[in-house]
Amino acid sequence: MFTRRDFLRQGLLPVFSGSSVPAVFANGVYAAAADSPNAARSDRILVLVQLAGGNDGLNTVIPFQDGAYHDARPTIRQETGVLPLSPTLGLHPNLKFLKQSFDQGRLAIVQGVGYPNPNLSHFASMAIWESASVRGGIGEGWLGRYLAYLDQVGESPNHALEGVSAGPLVAPELRSSAPVTTLTSLRAFQLQPVGEHGTAVDAENPLMRFYGAFKANAPAPYGALLDTTLQEALRASHALQATDRSYQAKATYPAQSPIASSLKLVAETIVSGQGVRVAHVTLGGFDNHAREKAVHDRLLQDLDQALSAFMQDLQGQGVADRVLVMTWSEFGRRVNENGSAGTDHGTAAPMFLLGAPASGGLYGETPSLQSLDNGNLKFTTDFRSVYATVLQDYLQAPASDLLGGNFETLPLLKT
Repeated sequence: MFTRRDFLRQGLLPVFSGSSVPAVFANGVYAAAADSPNAARSDRILVLVQLAGGNDGLNTVIPFQDGAYHDARPTIRQETGVLPLSPTLGLHPNLKFLKQSFDQGRLAIVQGVGYPNPNLSHFASMAIWESASVRGGIGEGWLGRYLAYLDQVGESPNHALEGVSAGPLVAPELRSSAPVTTLTSLRAFQLQPVGEHGTAVDAENPLMRFYGAFKANAPAPYGALLDTTLQEALRASHALQATDRSYQAKATYPAQSPIASSLKLVAETIVSGQGVRVAHVTLGGFDNHAREKAVHDRLLQDLDQALSAFMQDLQGQGVADRVLVMTWSEFGRRVNENGSAGTDHGTAAPMFLLGAPASGGLYGETPSLQSLDNGNLKFTTDFRSVYATVLQDYLQAPASDLLGGNFETLPLLKT
């Protein structure tokens, strides 16, 4: 069997990554045969929720007893309904499910998360978080390296669904030489055989057209590799179609909510039993330089309701205990509101870890509102410490190797 590792070692990866081919096939190429048919499989799943644009951490985890908070935000501060976490800190009033999860010991909140010498450019800071490197740049994502690690040590279950990105493009933190699939719906991931016995496939399918053209000119063993890839893609497609026909959500997801739709898609994919390891969804709209309060209130309500439905659904499906949700945003906002009743790009902000694996509570030092760095919060927890904790203590992978350095782990997870 010509394995995926052999394929990559032969240097053919650039041929596919640089070619204009159907995305499902480009991803499927990476899902060639695994080195060991008896590879160990972990049942732990990490779901990333990206709060794109720079979430206002001070209006999410609110220092409601701090006079400096009230002075800095005369029009956008939260004055009533704050959900207390401690005598001095509380959650935004619209985060009722997250408050309930906190009270139940299922929500860990990490305060003041950032990194040294913060970059306030959306793209540069996102690249830093996605790669787990303060140098940023394009390359494998930090979870992409995790997926590649699983392949290298023979623990990959060898399928196209171990890395799932909800949306039309692969999330940069999942970029990898290992399998990553983009999904907009289960029905869209369709490579169905035609005919009663499934003996042929639709010749006009873009994947099949490329497959036929390439295989006709490809010497062995690459033709065999393509056959293996096609069979793997078909198997994954059939499994998802079967799930789509039989899946019944155990919760009511909010209508007209892209984040809820994405999380429902992830739930369906998890329930399909195809060995999902990591998944990624995005909630955008947090770059509120003007008239922030109403927009931010709505976004947090959308997030809370979507996460509530997602966790309830997973609980009803019997898989909630092995799913950890982690939120992140490229940066926070400045302490003082601007002249347009909004906030500009800032630095440190909280991260949430949600689910049965989380050890609920407040972690990290609350950033000071009196000791600022050019009007911005000084970070108190390096985001790579959170990543190291998730990799080492939850995904059971060598964090120092995958992050390119040693970072302190935090007691965020149940032992």
